Amino acid sequence: MTEDERGWSGAEVRRIGVTYEEGQRGSVIFKKAALKERLAMKRLTDQGHRNTPAAFSPDIQTDEPKWMAMEDLGKIQTPPLGLNWTPRVAEALARIHARNLCRGSEMPWLPRADRKYWEDYFITTLSVDHFEALTVQNPDFSREFGAYLPLLREKAHTFARDMASLYGEKDSLTLTHGDLQPVDGSHVHDYKGEPYIIDFGWCHYAPFYIDLVSYFNYEDATGYYNKLIANGVSLSYADFYERLRAAFRYSGLIYLYPSIRQWSSGPRELTGKRLLQMLKIILTGDLPERKIDYSSQLFSKLLKEHNSGTLHLSSHAD
Repeated sequence: MTEDERGWSGAEVRRIGVTYEEGQRGSVIFKKAALKERLAMKRLTDQGHRNTPAAFSPDIQTDEPKWMAMEDLGKIQTPPLGLNWTPRVAEALARIHARNLCRGSEMPWLPRADRKYWEDYFITTLSVDHFEALTVQNPDFSREFGAYLPLLREKAHTFARDMASLYGEKDSLTLTHGDLQPVDGSHVHDYKGEPYIIDFGWCHYAPFYIDLVSYFNYEDATGYYNKLIANGVSLSYADFYERLRAAFRYSGLIYLYPSIRQWSSGPRELTGKRLLQMLKIILTGDLPERKIDYSSQLFSKLLKEHNSGTLHLSSHAD
């Protein structure tokens, strides 16, 4: 497999040629996956979802990485242009979420995104602690970004409180992907014109809103809401919109650490622009551009805000 197909998780992934009993030849993807991912893929396969690759693992009990065989979707294909792609992704995601909504008792193996997860791990160990550590270890980083730390902590705690409340409500808890990147990311494939969602290595029993915030804008999210209702879920749009807004900082917090690792000698470096974007998301609760390779126009805007000390100011701020 090529490097861009392997992803960033570090998991062993191989494409193996196979010959079927009928004599046909093809290929299968083998991935050494954690138990929760093997069980998630088994569940999705058993449910007959046409927008996730069929998967099989002979070991669905051992709590350590084991090989899993998956349908080979070929190399990553850029989603087609036009207005018909995101509605298809919305439909696929809504169907997965609805089929597993409030069914945690059927998935005891799925990690719970409860209060402890959000407050004691997600906003600390996974994200903001790395930022604080670098301000201590790297004087250049501290001079450039240290002033953000107090507000960063404040907004992260607000997010954790809101997500813990959603977990307590229980109404939006389902099998989530947890790492659904923007449209130019690698987790939604265009396979023969249909979206296939892959790599459930970060799956949790969590509010479905976290799977929406990186991929969909508000208009597209409305399309997702309509598909959710069509799948038999009862939810007012006002409640949906309010909770979606609360979840928007998820993107910034989950990708804060990778963006810190990309930073070299400051935000003027090409590799530093993602950090400015993640800070913007966390501090304002807004996601101004849904791209992995953020545009030079956005970078210039965020750099200007950073240099003037107004990066945290926004009409969408809390």
